[in-house]
Amino acid sequence: MHKKLTLGIDLGGTGIKMALVDPKGKLQRTVRVSTPSKTDPREVTALIIRHANRLIQTVGRSAIRAIGVGSAGDVDPVSGVVRISPNLRWRNVPLKSLLRRYLKYPITVENDANVAAWAAYVVESHRRVRNLICVTLGTGVGGGIVLDGKLYRGTTGSAGEIGHITLYPDGVPCPCGNKGCLERYVGARAMAEEARRAIETGEASLIADLVDHDLSRIEPLIVQKAAYRKDSLAVHLWEQTGERLGIGLASLVNVLNPECVVLAGGLSRAGRMLLHPLRRTLRERSFPTPARAVKLMVSRLDQDLGMVGAGLVAHELQK
Repeated sequence: MHKKLTLGIDLGGTGIKMALVDPKGKLQRTVRVSTPSKTDPREVTALIIRHANRLIQTVGRSAIRAIGVGSAGDVDPVSGVVRISPNLRWRNVPLKSLLRRYLKYPITVENDANVAAWAAYVVESHRRVRNLICVTLGTGVGGGIVLDGKLYRGTTGSAGEIGHITLYPDGVPCPCGNKGCLERYVGARAMAEEARRAIETGEASLIADLVDHDLSRIEPLIVQKAAYRKDSLAVHLWEQTGERLGIGLASLVNVLNPECVVLAGGLSRAGRMLLHPLRRTLRERSFPTPARAVKLMVSRLDQDLGMVGAGLVAHELQK
């Protein structure tokens, strides 16, 4: 069989997703497993290797040309070392070397939001734009940047850390060591924490009823349901999230002047509740010309974005 597929792996703190990916970003077969709770690097890589080999066997070894991995955290794309990953609790893990011992293919390791940006560029925009920013809105906030049709990695491969733009200089401490980072105010964890705090201090809300007053169960989908029913706290939380994200993105629109900003991840599915305040804030805080030029869109690939992007980056490096 002609070598036309790559294996794309999306490695997160709670789940590992992998798929066989064709050069256009179509998924052939997929596997989803939970990340081992201890996140020991050898245990995690052993799990990846086991499931990767099973996927590869379904099409034959000769059908696979390369493997791409998108990992949460600060990744060195040259050495394939995950320098710091708070979600995985990793520091200086040689992920590429660990995988290469048992998976005898060219392997590339990138930041997970970088590969998501590449998937957004290739599949969502069909390479019709030259400059694109992808923002992943999950537990935290990730980002990837495509400039002049190329994935922008920066000097050390660390570019695109949109979640660590300082929103409030004296704000909430962040695990990265800074204070007031965007992702401490935007993201699933931040929204749940703010909802809990408000309810615990006496604010009446449908949110509490929707989780049977077990506030540990609050998540964005619950806040979304409450907002649809015009709950004032829920509506406020979405409005606030959109405004905060808009403040961060307005600076990027002014600096990078992209044609497109693609939103992905759980929070992006809230639709107008998030997009209306986000668009308004972008218009208010960006220069008029770049604000008019930029298109804001929600990824259709959704949960598959990381797998698709990891596979496509691997294809790109084999050209």
